[in-house]
Amino acid sequence: MPALNLTASTRSGLAIVRDVPDSAFSALLADLERSPDSIPTIPNLSPEDAAQFKESLDSMYAVRAYHDVPLEEFVGDISESFKFNKELEPQVEPSFRERLSKLLNIAPLRVSAKATLLHAEYEHAFCTARILTDIRPIYDNGVKGRPSGAIIMHTLKLSYHEGASGDLGAIYISMGSDDILELQRVLERATDKTTSLRGVLANGQLRYIDPQQ
Repeated sequence: MPALNLTASTRSGLAIVRDVPDSAFSALLADLERSPDSIPTIPNLSPEDAAQFKESLDSMYAVRAYHDVPLEEFVGDISESFKFNKELEPQVEPSFRERLSKLLNIAPLRVSAKATLLHAEYEHAFCTARILTDIRPIYDNGVKGRPSGAIIMHTLKLSYHEGASGDLGAIYISMGSDDILELQRVLERATDKTTSLRGVLANGQLRYIDPQQ
């Protein structure tokens, strides 16, 4: 069993690296270096195939960033996975390895992969949010009579992923009308701070990376 056990879908996406002519590979590499966050245009291949390739490539960057494997060793692990599944002939392997080395050494993609990894290195990572609202009656003269009044209560449900395991958890927080306004204020302030800090990064000629975009 190879050190890196690639799925059939990932191997199918990376097989494009093995199969395209030199001219098409050069165009693919140039496209990725020019627009690393976009799905590249690959001559004579459908947009669907190009999207599958990009997904496979991004996953390889993520795996390498997580395990912090030297490039040459990582390329060797990918090749071994292909050979284990009888999808790489000996005469093609040198070219395949050379192409992988170039594709997996694009600086903006390396930085993006590390940013995504850093973004996930928290005990709890936000998943979804939902607010449940209900009316709670107030009885002044016993529950058999008509309610004397009512309050409106909100319950904020925050779902999150647990650390590296990714297990889903949730917390429920009761909120009143003032609490809703305070939450809106805090979120708007966070948005304003993001806009301000993006300007600071731009002035310092640092690339802003949003792992969720």
